[in-house]
Amino acid sequence: MASQKLNFCLLLSMAIILVITRSSEANGAVPTSPYCKICTIPILCNNVVNGATNWKEAMVKSINACMENAYRIQNVTSSILPQITGVAPQTKTSIQDTCKEAMDGAVSDLQEAMKALNKNDPGTMLTNLASLHTDCADALDQFGIKFLPLNKVVGRYLKHMSVALSVAQAPH
Repeated sequence: MASQKLNFCLLLSMAIILVITRSSEANGAVPTSPYCKICTIPILCNNVVNGATNWKEAMVKSINACMENAYRIQNVTSSILPQITGVAPQTKTSIQDTCKEAMDGAVSDLQEAMKALNKNDPGTMLTNLASLHTDCADALDQFGIKFLPLNKVVGRYLKHMSVALSVAQAPH
């Protein structure tokens, strides 16, 4: 009797796996890009490098996505941070300065990474990408700022940087 129940459970499990597999195939599940194989955020990575036909093109797309997010943080910190309540004015100024300085550095490093990519210098490119500039996120955490628009865009920046670092390490 126990072996019949076990067999039934195994068959049921296999049927469920088959249905799920067929369902994802029917829904047009997109295979992971070869540049996103080691990325911990493969869906975002696929979206970022979408259509890239080679590693360099995938890198250009991922670096550009990081720069867009860095610019967004610069805009958000200067326009939204003053709206945060319950924080001393000098704390707001400190966070705003920290975020501006971090994103200025990030944009500069990302521009240098792009130059290095165009010069076929992957070592310099990776060095510039590895400078994550997490100071803005750290400042938000340090002061316990839970202001969704700002936290969201900083989180998006960090995810895109993770994608860029993964793509940089992909075989090419």
